[in-house]
Amino acid sequence: MQELIEIGLKKVLPGILINQIAFYSLYKILKNNECIVDVAYTVSHLVAGSIYAYHFGLSSFESKFKLGLLALWTARLAGFLFYYRIMRGFRDPRYDVIFQKYKKETLKRDVVVFCQYIFQGFIVFVTSSSLYFLFKNQLNPFQLAILGTSIFWIYFEGLADHQLQQFKDSKNKPQNSICQDGLWKKSRHPNLFFDLMTWTTIAIASIKSRHDCLALISPLVLYYVMAGLTVPLTERLMKKKRGDQFIQYCSNTNKFLPI
Repeated sequence: MQELIEIGLKKVLPGILINQIAFYSLYKILKNNECIVDVAYTVSHLVAGSIYAYHFGLSSFESKFKLGLLALWTARLAGFLFYYRIMRGFRDPRYDVIFQKYKKETLKRDVVVFCQYIFQGFIVFVTSSSLYFLFKNQLNPFQLAILGTSIFWIYFEGLADHQLQQFKDSKNKPQNSICQDGLWKKSRHPNLFFDLMTWTTIAIASIKSRHDCLALISPLVLYYVMAGLTVPLTERLMKKKRGDQFIQYCSNTNKFLPI
């Protein structure tokens, strides 16, 4: 535990915050495209994992495999967000409240957004803590097999994002309709579910002793952020835009589980 705190505070947290500040600078350069914060979140996990990986050594194939899986998750999600959100100029309605409230007060808006980037950095510091155990421990074949299933979850998270994007790009969909294609027919947030499964898999695969159970803090905090912040905010906006149609969709569809 002491080693985790020491490495985390001296190396990982500063690395994450530097990355968040760099992405905030990019946010300003690209004329306040708020979706960059989501890319920053993803890349900051790779920064944290890379620091843990280099601290414990990257000479073995196992260590490279672990870092490769993390890089795959980052490249898939960050690439999707960069192309479909930033390159296409998508404006996220979740951040509209900030821009509307401080529409004429640019400095205050910038301070609020900057604080959001920094706060997110601290969240990443916690949610990436399972990576400490992942790179510290040498895994047995059974644990490596468990870790390997993360490829499955990464694929299905990507599939959920792809299905939703296809729906959004469709020119024949009814106005104000709700995506109920593929995985979205069974779950209101399948992409979040599979993302949570990725990090749960990483945490479980990393446990070799009872002290390593601290790795579970990562998916638990991630679930709390999803269930307590991301989902309620998204669904309030959907309810406002779609009304009774979205309420009916919620009554017939699980929040997370795609079954």
